[in-house]
Amino acid sequence: MSQKRIQDFGSPVTAKSLKTLSGSFSPAAVLLGNDFIVDGLDRIKITPGTCITDQGVIIIEDEAKFLTVANTSPPADYTVYYDHSDADISGGVSAQLTLASGLLTEDSVSGVILGYVRYPGGAIPLSPSHFIVRPKLQIGSVRATSTNANWLTPIKSQGFMTANAVAGPITITDVYDTGGPKPEMFVRIRNNTLANASISLIFPFKVKDLPYSFLEMVLSADINATLTASLVDSAGVVYVLTPTPLTGISSLILNNIVVSRDAAQTPNTLVYLQLQIALAASREIKLQAIGLNQFNSPI
Repeated sequence: MSQKRIQDFGSPVTAKSLKTLSGSFSPAAVLLGNDFIVDGLDRIKITPGTCITDQGVIIIEDEAKFLTVANTSPPADYTVYYDHSDADISGGVSAQLTLASGLLTEDSVSGVILGYVRYPGGAIPLSPSHFIVRPKLQIGSVRATSTNANWLTPIKSQGFMTANAVAGPITITDVYDTGGPKPEMFVRIRNNTLANASISLIFPFKVKDLPYSFLEMVLSADINATLTASLVDSAGVVYVLTPTPLTGISSLILNNIVVSRDAAQTPNTLVYLQLQIALAASREIKLQAIGLNQFNSPI
């Protein structure tokens, strides 16, 4: 066993070292383009694109390619791939666009799979519904930003939340409101009595590779309708995220709230958002979306 470094200062840049470099970054995959388009009753057009083979060779096609798939009576499955065996000869060897019978895996081809054709038979013309194109590879992780939280939309009869009434009859109603300048969908949490009432809403979130840093909620709240948000971390410890409860928010707007860095958030475990809602008589809160964000940059 020995250490290899690519490229140290002064080392020669060779085709072999570049293939080793590109192959270290990525498995065989489609990088750009190479989409399947119906181009006739029995013909597929494959758009220009870029892909990388299992040996680290990058294939760039700057013009469309075409394949014929017979309109047969019995159903048939096909694999579309670039067949390429790297060779240490000047100029290398061409990659051959190939249509092979059956559903092949990366282990059974030399090169890179672009996608599949699942023809249903019946001698019908080709359709986009017969194509399964490989997803484009995104090298590296997607950087978290302050606006890319995954939101839950708590619609469809509380399908994403558990509600525990603490005191008093509170109604929770799914609403699709078309009366304003644009349609709005939200959950209305309303106190229909003449006395104060409260309720607790709980939302589970799976912790990913990075801990959550921001709570995002799109909501409105009447005066004398308050919402306090807390996080129950992976260890069961409760952190209050809104020491000053939210209230008096006249329209549905996005609220960003910092999650404590002290909270234990173990990857592949659940944490829980708990919303404590207190409503005076005839007051309500509208909740349109709720989410946790991994964005943790100070700027």
